[in-house]
Amino acid sequence: MKQNTFKRLIQHWLNPYFRVAKYFPNSALQRLSERIAQSEYQHLGQIRFVVESRYSTAKVLRGLGTRERAWRWFGDLRVWDTERNSGVLIYICFADRAVEIVADRGISRCVSDETWQCICQQMSQAFREGHYIDGLTQGLQSVDEILRANLPRKNGENVVDELPNDVIIQ
Repeated sequence: MKQNTFKRLIQHWLNPYFRVAKYFPNSALQRLSERIAQSEYQHLGQIRFVVESRYSTAKVLRGLGTRERAWRWFGDLRVWDTERNSGVLIYICFADRAVEIVADRGISRCVSDETWQCICQQMSQAFREGHYIDGLTQGLQSVDEILRANLPRKNGENVVDELPNDVIIQ
């Protein structure tokens, strides 16, 4: 077994759900869910958050990467299945201290990968400093600004919240 695989296994073993959930209080997650809903009234995008505490030993040994896992959640949560193909998933693997953003084709045409990576880096920095809710909030604000600039809601346009706004902690 490679050294980095062993270190990664330990990181995942040390971050079970109950340990990670304490950094994300229900009251703070509820406020963030409300902010997601408010954000979606300003643009045509749909935003989802997933914080996954860790992967199983088998997945770590298989070399599951955070990008691959983010795409899996993107599909499972049907973030791709919005009317304007404008869903954005912000995915955090807590054990790997990694953030990924997956955007559907309706918004990825307008926004560069570098822009998404910049947001991921900002969020990761907040997490490294122990500011977990602030990191999620910063990520939401940045994605909101991008969606407002690229997919603004026009006056009189019907407001449809196509996806749940809750933050998934698993």
